Amino acid sequence: MTGLEKILSQIENESNDRCRSITAQAEQKAEELINSAKAKAEEILAESSAQTAKTLENIKQSSESSAELNKSKIVLKSKLGVIDSMLERALAALKESPDAEYFEMLKTLLLNNAKDGEGVLVMSEKDNKRMPAGFLDEVNAKLEKGKTVTLGEPAELESGFVLVYGDIDINCTFDALAASKRDELRDTLNTLLFN
Repeated sequence: MTGLEKILSQIENESNDRCRSITAQAEQKAEELINSAKAKAEEILAESSAQTAKTLENIKQSSESSAELNKSKIVLKSKLGVIDSMLERALAALKESPDAEYFEMLKTLLLNNAKDGEGVLVMSEKDNKRMPAGFLDEVNAKLEKGKTVTLGEPAELESGFVLVYGDIDINCTFDALAASKRDELRDTLNTLLFN
């Protein structure tokens, strides 16, 4: 083998060794990159699974809270429906009371709501016709000094009356009285029925 062939052979061997070294380093670097990518992917997957589990738990809790709130609303609405139905029936019973009881209630309302001066009692045509004889005389006899009530012209009222003092009207119709006491009556009925 000539000197040139030896040099070429040595260059080729060195080149092959260098190529094997570079290839080995590249393979090792590639292996490290693959392992690092796998580790990062597993970490991301674990974080994603934890986040998904947390999101699902939040959704579950929110759904349960929403369902509980809707249940409470339905129960409350049902209770109010029962209470309102009872109030309507009670109001209807008051309106349909026998004359003696009905006018006894009106007398109590008149005595409690009469003001100083002359009040004008406005009732329905039906109530004017069925008013017991001497009703206003009895009411006026029980009123304090300086208070009187006279009968006015009938009006479009269903039950009860309006007591008029000049520009001031005191609405004592059963519907108005029930409306003004509705919340108080609801609370009382709720206590009696559901507690």
